[in-house]
Amino acid sequence: MKIIQCIAGPTASGKSAFAVKLAKRLDGEIVNADALQVYSKLQILSARPTKTEMGKIPHHLFGHVNPEKKYSTGHWLRAVDPLIIEILARGKTPILVGGTGLYYKALTQGLAQVPKLPDDAMKNAQEVLEEGGIDALRRLADNLDPRASSKVLGNDPQRLLRIVSVAKGTGKPLSLWQSETNAVLPAGTWKGFVLLPNRENLYDRINTRFADMIKNGGLAEAKYIHSLNLAKDLPAMKAIGLRDLIAHLEGEISLDMAIERAMRQTRRFAKRQYTWLRGQMSHWEHV
Repeated sequence: MKIIQCIAGPTASGKSAFAVKLAKRLDGEIVNADALQVYSKLQILSARPTKTEMGKIPHHLFGHVNPEKKYSTGHWLRAVDPLIIEILARGKTPILVGGTGLYYKALTQGLAQVPKLPDDAMKNAQEVLEEGGIDALRRLADNLDPRASSKVLGNDPQRLLRIVSVAKGTGKPLSLWQSETNAVLPAGTWKGFVLLPNRENLYDRINTRFADMIKNGGLAEAKYIHSLNLAKDLPAMKAIGLRDLIAHLEGEISLDMAIERAMRQTRRFAKRQYTWLRGQMSHWEHV
């Protein structure tokens, strides 16, 4: 029986290259498990692998979603489940790779089947964000569902809004809904790897990679995304350095400042990812 391979790790840890090497060794096909690399217009700023980097290995679920859409964990789970079956049916090894831990938790532990929320639940949560800002929303999420809130990395309004609206709309915390789930991949059918390189080396890689992004057209990509006038809370707007580059395009900061800010924010994000991966994926093999 083919064992499904799952590769996680912080940003810039070398997941894509590791996946290609593993695919060549195991006669595998690669499946995206990164929430930003699903978007079609974010080739550079999402660090999506290029054709050269793919090494002639089949890659799936990369760049197939319009950035104007909200692509959720549920969407990904519904797409990846039959895809894994197709790959196995071809006699190949499915190799999932990406830094979105929530995707892997949903796949290996299950996704909460939350009922449809009342119309005013999300509206009320949104009002908290608009009137009190992200700090007020975070405090309310901490109060309503501290278990779910503690797993949210940094200022992530989309997930905090979800925590608040579910608690308010169902009278039951999201973490409790999540505890009543069944895994898509049963134990024994998959193996997980977490790439955890030396932090200083990782931070150097982050800086070098973003500098390369700018050289390879990252600013032009940001300019195109900016022209779409997307809502700031859309998931696609979380791409590496996108908001900083847009601030530069709007004349708020210099390009050098935008690059410096983007590198700093990415290093901070990687640090939070380290903490999350060590805590949530302690049972995975650390590489």
